[in-house]
Amino acid sequence: MEDEEALIKAFEHLGAVSPQAEVMAKQLLKRAVQVAEEKDISKEDALKELLQKIIAARNGE
Repeated sequence: MEDEEALIKAFEHLGAVSPQAEVMAKQLLKRAVQVAEEKDISKEDALKELLQKIIAARNGE
């Protein structure tokens, strides 16, 4: 759950309250597994792609 804890802290840093950040982290990790399977890539690469999308969207890109 090290990944989950790091994501919770990241989402809190982005302004999410703790319970919301926990839900977001769990959902993101679940989606990363789905993307990894769909694209035949590692979970880490899928997570990286998803995080880049979140950051881009937050920055209005």
